[in-house]
Amino acid sequence: MTIRRGPFRLPLCRRPFRLPLPLSRGPLRLRLPLPGLLSAVACAAVVLSGCGSQPSGPQPSGPQPGGARTGTGTASPRSTGPASPRQRAVADAALIMASFPRPPGAVRTGPIASLTQSDARPVTPDLASVTRWWRVPGRPQEVLAWIRAHLPPGFTPAGAGVGTRSGSEWWTRVFALPAVPDVLTQRELVVLAVRSGSQSAIRVDAQVVWLPARPVAERVPPAARVLTVTPVFGFNPAPRARRLDRAFTVTDPATVARIAAVVNGLTRFPGGAFSCPAESGGQMRLTFFTRRGGPVVARLTAEYGGCGVVSVRIDGRDMPGLSEYPRSGPPLQQQVLAIAGVSWPVEPGSAS
Repeated sequence: MTIRRGPFRLPLCRRPFRLPLPLSRGPLRLRLPLPGLLSAVACAAVVLSGCGSQPSGPQPSGPQPGGARTGTGTASPRSTGPASPRQRAVADAALIMASFPRPPGAVRTGPIASLTQSDARPVTPDLASVTRWWRVPGRPQEVLAWIRAHLPPGFTPAGAGVGTRSGSEWWTRVFALPAVPDVLTQRELVVLAVRSGSQSAIRVDAQVVWLPARPVAERVPPAARVLTVTPVFGFNPAPRARRLDRAFTVTDPATVARIAAVVNGLTRFPGGAFSCPAESGGQMRLTFFTRRGGPVVARLTAEYGGCGVVSVRIDGRDMPGLSEYPRSGPPLQQQVLAIAGVSWPVEPGSAS
């Protein structure tokens, strides 16, 4: 099976499934949550997979969707109240499903055999989803067009595709709500439709991906008092960079604490499988010590280019990768240099 996301063709496993129409999403800045070097490809794109079952959060029953909701008085689903990102995602998925505009004559059913598996599920364990099935009068294209025309305000088209499976032609439409910064990274309504006699069978998935909070064990410990920052020049080690970009050590505990606070403020890199921009292997390595010559309490490697992943090792244990982009301000590498009062004239890994 192949899905097009933007201009890229990304091969997926399991059953053959052709999508000659692009199933593209809006612009996203996505990065791969894996340490080390990544394959060089051109632009970020989400890979949705049908490769086996994917875990999801609990599926609350939520309100039964009513008829079409139209007009300016209808609000789009919003996250409200629950304390944790996971709870917010579960509640949001129920609200998205409740907002689904049921086409005229639609009859709610149990799982429909031809639509029991969706190939449009994010590859991440941090997913809350709700699924419903209906049989609807009319052809799939007509049904999907009606749904698009009657969605509540706030939803925007985020993907479209058509393919063949088991001799039946499938149509897919994806509609998205804006992300909730630092909490919910993906909020979507996915509709799959297939011809079923004189009617259409449709499967509707409300899918919300949350961003897990970082526990204390994944943070730079307060015992860190000394920091060594080292450039890694990567695949394009320019002689000028080797002359001008030097490793340095920070021994002022207050300065080290400021840099550690920036690191501890980074969010986990979202789970999933991504394609990333090309990167040259240039990195900034940060090593935190309890004292000069003392034990290492944390090691981090922040890549230049690629998906912007920061690999982390705390007290000798590998931790989930982080995003080098803080909630506000410039990337981690720039903030480290600014706080330390050090200049690297050449970005590590660049050919200049």
